[in-house]
Amino acid sequence: MFHNDIMYSVMQERARDLRAAAKADRDAAIVRRARRFWEERAPRVASRRSRRVRLAAEGR
Repeated sequence: MFHNDIMYSVMQERARDLRAAAKADRDAAIVRRARRFWEERAPRVASRRSRRVRLAAEGR
């Protein structure tokens, strides 16, 4: 192999590794945002459900 072929192969491998790391970082950020969203929303949704259950039990 020539030097250029070797360096091209090394660059391709490095670029692939960097793209994979960047995708993992983006995915982790999305998961963190989703968890934070559902943690904030869960108490509100639960209170609405309990209110519906109470109203249904009262016959409204």
